[in-house]
Amino acid sequence: MKVGQRVFGVLVIEEKAGTYTGSWTLPEHFGMGMGKRATFDHVTNQTKRTSVGSLVVQGDHLHLVVPDPDAPAEPDEFDMTLTSGNEASVQYVGVPIEPWPFARLQGGTVPAVATDWDPQRSYPLKEETFTSNAEMQAVFAEDQKVRQGWMSGNISDAQWAVISKEDAVRRQRTRRLLAQDQLHTGEDFRAAAFVFQHGDTPDDYLLAHTLAMIAIAKGDNGALWIASATLDRYLQSIHRSQIYGTQYLGKQGRMTQGAFSSEVISDSLRAELGVPALANQQEQLKEMNAPSKHP
Repeated sequence: MKVGQRVFGVLVIEEKAGTYTGSWTLPEHFGMGMGKRATFDHVTNQTKRTSVGSLVVQGDHLHLVVPDPDAPAEPDEFDMTLTSGNEASVQYVGVPIEPWPFARLQGGTVPAVATDWDPQRSYPLKEETFTSNAEMQAVFAEDQKVRQGWMSGNISDAQWAVISKEDAVRRQRTRRLLAQDQLHTGEDFRAAAFVFQHGDTPDDYLLAHTLAMIAIAKGDNGALWIASATLDRYLQSIHRSQIYGTQYLGKQGRMTQGAFSSEVISDSLRAELGVPALANQQEQLKEMNAPSKHP
């Protein structure tokens, strides 16, 4: 089994008179990301070989029971299924992770598990080869274009009413792309997060926050700000205080941040998320409320 170009695991299976025995070698310690996009993290450079306790054919798959020295009463169980003549998938039973792909090698030297992992990195099981969705990028471009100049107060109430109707159409288009599984890249999900950030219900903002987190999970650190902003907007939509300070509201002819529990998050944490420090937020408010900006 390879992760990227490195050998991550080696499973050796031998058959004698209809009885199977085996062992597998993996990094001694590693973490596994759950869900659709399997990742490995905290991978150590020491390897560990473990004898498989039992291998039994069950229907169309081989069932493996691997002892766990730290929990003898709870061994790890796997199902191995052939996907082609020389390829198989190994599914961790009862754990919601993507099956591990193995390629069969017969005879010759048993490959060695790599020992040059970086414990501080996350390694995706499969490198994504998708390109960003053109329609999603077009929807995002429209979303941003109609908002040019809002901080300068150059959009009238009548114009906002038109934009609101157009936003609803953009959300509908984005929902369709999501339903059809047409969004794949971090850029796609970040764009979708912005579209739903411009929704009008708490559920829109929660969906926007979820989309932003998916973008980050796909390696798009540029989505950190919108992940923060979506949570702030959700909190304000349910009549709670924002915590990062990303939201600015028009109130009685002036811009304000509304309810804001500024002490919950420190400026050092804001910096990690690409959110301006409190002092910078106050400067931005002053600029928004400068007389020339609101004739």
